[in-house]
Amino acid sequence: MTQRYLGSVALVTGAASGIGAATVRRLLREGARVAALDVTALDASTDGSTQDSAQVLRLTCDVRDEARVADAVARAVAWGGRLDLVANVAGVASYQHTRDVTLAEWERLLGVNLTGTFLVSRAALPHLVASRGAIVNVASLAGVRGWRYSAAYSAAKGGVVALTRSLAVELAPDGVRVACVCPGSVDTPLRAGLTPVPDMHPKLDGRGGALLDPPVADPAEVAAAIAYLGAAEARFATGAVLRLDGGAGA
Repeated sequence: MTQRYLGSVALVTGAASGIGAATVRRLLREGARVAALDVTALDASTDGSTQDSAQVLRLTCDVRDEARVADAVARAVAWGGRLDLVANVAGVASYQHTRDVTLAEWERLLGVNLTGTFLVSRAALPHLVASRGAIVNVASLAGVRGWRYSAAYSAAKGGVVALTRSLAVELAPDGVRVACVCPGSVDTPLRAGLTPVPDMHPKLDGRGGALLDPPVADPAEVAAAIAYLGAAEARFATGAVLRLDGGAGA
């Protein structure tokens, strides 16, 4: 595999499972040292990496907590000596009728998906400016098209798309690139833990399904896109919003 990240240091949130863990593994294979961050305590069994502490720094942090985010980024930079890539993968989701969404659930979904992405990106900015690095955010197909019973999640992921585009414009003069991926259905613990609404309208059942067989992506496929967008060869992709939806939005 090409060593596009040899000598680089990356920080990946949501690293305990799914797309985050796959991204950690992908970046390690491409030569990066990785600060792996999750609200769940990490070890080699949870992030799927057998690398020792020379290659992986495992950090426990809730991305909604401003002070802990600032501390985690500072520890990552102190450990790695620099920061070249931030992959904002941490996310939560739920299916509910909007009439049933509590304020607490609304705030949880926006807090992890959108506020967390903002806080990690903001804390990392001085270091990314110094390295002329990159941010790759994980949004969702639900952030670029209407999605059933997901108003709060869609609002949060739509915010991630807008944040990505705004940061790409603002940070371009400093040489920092910002892009995001918008996956459709991905085989992750997050997807497995979702409970469909019990009374789904028949017109909405199956709406937006992938055209491919199987219709669900592997986390490694999303990690490959993140690795591309964060690499120097993707210089002209700043501001890109890459849909990984198996043709669902075609």
